[in-house]
Amino acid sequence: LSDALGFNNLGGVWIKDETNSVAGSQKARHLFTELLHLVTVELVGRAPWKSPTQRPALAIASCGNAAIAASTLARAVDWPIQVFVPQNADEATIKILNSLDANVVRCPRVATDPAGDPCVFRFREAIEQGCIPFGVQGPENAWCLDGGRTIGFEMAVVAEELSGSLMSRMFVQAGGGAFVACAASGFFAGATKPRVHAVQTQGCAPLARAFEIANTTGGARNAGSRWSQCMWPWETTPVSFADGILDDETYDWIGACNAMADSGGYPVVASEEQIHESYALAHRVTNIDVSPTGSSGLAGLLAIRHEIADDERVIVIFSGVRRQ
Repeated sequence: LSDALGFNNLGGVWIKDETNSVAGSQKARHLFTELLHLVTVELVGRAPWKSPTQRPALAIASCGNAAIAASTLARAVDWPIQVFVPQNADEATIKILNSLDANVVRCPRVATDPAGDPCVFRFREAIEQGCIPFGVQGPENAWCLDGGRTIGFEMAVVAEELSGSLMSRMFVQAGGGAFVACAASGFFAGATKPRVHAVQTQGCAPLARAFEIANTTGGARNAGSRWSQCMWPWETTPVSFADGILDDETYDWIGACNAMADSGGYPVVASEEQIHESYALAHRVTNIDVSPTGSSGLAGLLAIRHEIADDERVIVIFSGVRRQ
């Protein structure tokens, strides 16, 4: 891949491969710490329910990998789960969810909803009715951020053992934003800070828009007090080949913006052509069976390759396996 992209022998691309992780993506990292907390409070008698048979259902809003990871973990501990998916969720994902005994709820866009993701609206309604938030958005369940940092820890350990120059950039695909915030936070714990580039598609880029607005209204760091000014749902129905990063709203945008601001990075909006090109390139020059969403961070690298010196070392994360 490094050769194909024209890097010299001092630089290149380092891939973090998550396709062989639990449930085929990085998502289980976020969810495991939530489950660990739930099981622990149950075991020590601090849960509101008296026995495992009285457990309230878990709930998640997701279009793919997060739903599969959540359902995989839920089934492992025999915990009921409701999964709120888009009306047009692909059948491969639905088949997997059904095999994991998830209660799948399709969520069409309806005129009476405000702007935003109908899956998230139905998810929040389920939480109000007593379900437990079991997703990968920090504002809904902050425990997901602890597990998400482990991917950054692992990359930092490897980077510190490499001879030569430090990693200069990290490209992380951004849907809900927790992946960006956590990968960066974990890596920064190793005392180096490559420029973080959150990658979105032209079909849905609320984080890139928020970063730009925040920069011009007081700075991209700690912009939470300007939430309504900076972050709102994408106005049109999101569409992309990388359909796993089409969150209408980047829920963890504050952490993602902080990571970019602290490292001198910035968002990259990849064209649909670059999304397709990155997927084709990944399959042509690597043996990793990555999905279009999983390879979309590479699209960000393609988009700004002309700005990157040939001797720079950059990180790309292949976050999820291709579903058959």
